[in-house]
Amino acid sequence: MRLKDHVTIKIESIAFGGQGVGRVNNFVVFIPFAACDDELEVEIVELKKKFARGRILKISKPSPLRDVPLCSYYENCGGCCYQHLNYEHQLKIKKKQVQEAFQKIGKMAIPPVLEVIAAPEVYRYRGKAQCHAAKAAAGWKLGFLDMSGGKIVDIERCEIMEETINDKIRELRKNPKLLSLESNLTIWSESQGCGPQNRDLIKRTVKGKEFLVPHGGFFQANLYLTDRLVDEVCRLVMSGKINTIVDAYCGSGLFSIFLSPYAKNVVGIETGEQAVQFAQMNAERQGVRNTKFICGEVESVLPQEFASGADKIDLLVLDPPRSGCNGAVLKAITTLRPQKVIYISCNPATQARDIKYLRECGYDLLSLLPLDMFPQTEHIEVIGHLSLR
Repeated sequence: MRLKDHVTIKIESIAFGGQGVGRVNNFVVFIPFAACDDELEVEIVELKKKFARGRILKISKPSPLRDVPLCSYYENCGGCCYQHLNYEHQLKIKKKQVQEAFQKIGKMAIPPVLEVIAAPEVYRYRGKAQCHAAKAAAGWKLGFLDMSGGKIVDIERCEIMEETINDKIRELRKNPKLLSLESNLTIWSESQGCGPQNRDLIKRTVKGKEFLVPHGGFFQANLYLTDRLVDEVCRLVMSGKINTIVDAYCGSGLFSIFLSPYAKNVVGIETGEQAVQFAQMNAERQGVRNTKFICGEVESVLPQEFASGADKIDLLVLDPPRSGCNGAVLKAITTLRPQKVIYISCNPATQARDIKYLRECGYDLLSLLPLDMFPQTEHIEVIGHLSLR
């Protein structure tokens, strides 16, 4: 096989990241926007020692698992890669990819992966957009990065964004002076009980409770599944008497506040001073008095606050960024040895890596619960539940 060859191929599976996997003379070829059981005519556009990449020239026999994408920018914009697949198949793919991450990276023969919790809405579910703007010859471009990550796709609307975000995008396009103020634009939704946005704070509502979030801060983006995410975390905590819960990477206090009824003390840790201030404010507004929030790096705060053993951690909640926990955090956890760990992640690969370390240091992985917080994309949220042997 050579570069620019045209080959016939049948798709066997979907790899993590959304590319179809087929073989030509037992040589693996990755093809974007393919579906399982597609029969395709493909041009080879990249050739490596162990695999090739191709692009679809013709769908000779389409898979019954295909769907019609809603987005007119699909296959150009880099935000989504599963719109061409029906939703039930997306869920099966994501469950399999979680299993494979824990088999290959986590070194588990049979990972305890539960059925994926489906999203109630598969379009128009996101409550936050990170747009990009750039001056162009014909005016301004406003949108998202393309598949290569190097260019801006100029858009009128995004099908996975809640509609008030699309309204704001249209307003910005009508007023280019606003775009000249900054190149990266964070836009939050203003409906679904979220309240108006401004440059200082955002209002989000989860399970009837209102949370204030810094405009540049983090909050779960799915407007319809965050309640369920909180319910599932709380369900893992309900049994047994708990003295101290530590909520590492606590953000604006979402999990800390909902977990406060189940423990005597809840300690939230976050690196951003503004996020800590908002977490304290949210706890006060909700009448929660058994929480304390500390600004600092998790790997520093854990040994400083708990190394004496006077206040042992019964339950540790981890919700780190996509990069996962660094080595110092994992070492601090295994030194302090909390009885239970709930590890929430939107990246099964780094989650599997970190949980492998924890398993090697005396923890059992009891369950992995995927929630599809990101329909039409390759991303998946997973709640891992661990217990000390």
